[in-house]
Amino acid sequence: MHLHLVLPGLLWPGTQTADPAGGLDLPALERLLGHGRLRTSAPTGADDWLHAAFALDPQQVSAAALRRLGEEDAGTPSGGADWLCADPVGLSFAREHLILADASTLDIAAGEAAALIDALNDTFADVGRFEAATPERWYLRPAEPPAARFVPLLQAVGRPVARSLPEGADASRWQRVTSEIQIMLHNHPVNRAREEAGRPLINSLWLWGGGHVPASARSPLPAVQAASPEVRGLARAAGIDPRTPNPIDALTTPTLVVLEHLARPALHLDLDAWRNGLAALEREWYVPVLDALKTGRLKTLILSAPGTRATLELTLSARNLWKFWQRPRSLDALHKTLP
Repeated sequence: MHLHLVLPGLLWPGTQTADPAGGLDLPALERLLGHGRLRTSAPTGADDWLHAAFALDPQQVSAAALRRLGEEDAGTPSGGADWLCADPVGLSFAREHLILADASTLDIAAGEAAALIDALNDTFADVGRFEAATPERWYLRPAEPPAARFVPLLQAVGRPVARSLPEGADASRWQRVTSEIQIMLHNHPVNRAREEAGRPLINSLWLWGGGHVPASARSPLPAVQAASPEVRGLARAAGIDPRTPNPIDALTTPTLVVLEHLARPALHLDLDAWRNGLAALEREWYVPVLDALKTGRLKTLILSAPGTRATLELTLSARNLWKFWQRPRSLDALHKTLP
């Protein structure tokens, strides 16, 4: 049996932090790191790594279409349909720059999202059709495919918005549309009520990820487990029904498991959340996986960790555990070998 764990954010990106995992009790992970064959390569974004793993060109993939396809309750996009993520965000001034905060900081209620989506569709019917799969993840099916390049949301969060504007043939049109959307949102009763209550405003949408669902996706393994809609959409594009991550089920058939406990904490340099995520992964995954290797229920483990400092790949077979001369290796010891 073969298991492939993908762990974006496993390698802590903050080079100034000494021993980020120091003091954590991670014996199962350290045993895996010490007995496996380790290889590091150039830094890779998790999305690009996953797209390549599913035989897709990362430069040609539509994040919006894949994420839309991976939503649980939003239906399935029709073939060939173009999509944009139209995620609700908050804009505020900081040191003379307009800075973007994503929806995770806004605490948007389902009723607020529904009211704003209705207003967007009433006002901007000529632009396309808006919908909210969840209060934090919104979409636009544009009336015409945009001839513009949009900056992914995660690359814009916390940065001056002026550095992340659309580019391309009709970029000016989409900048104008976005400005008009901001005016409508600012004047909407939902935001007036939020302002009176001292809550942050939902005062813009971030458009990104345009395109349609790829027709050529191929999964590297017969089963896929993932929680995020982006990865679940990849699986569905490859004709696989994705499952929720579960170590018991993952050990019954060759499975690709994407575990994103560490991705957001690493992105935001939230060390406490990252350490908590490591401890959870130790309990929920590393311990049962190590036990499965010891007992022979698992023959081969591959662990991939795409990151901004390096991309790590570990390969471990059950027989490697019998090499008594190899010692456990801490994650911090591994960090010290990275550029």
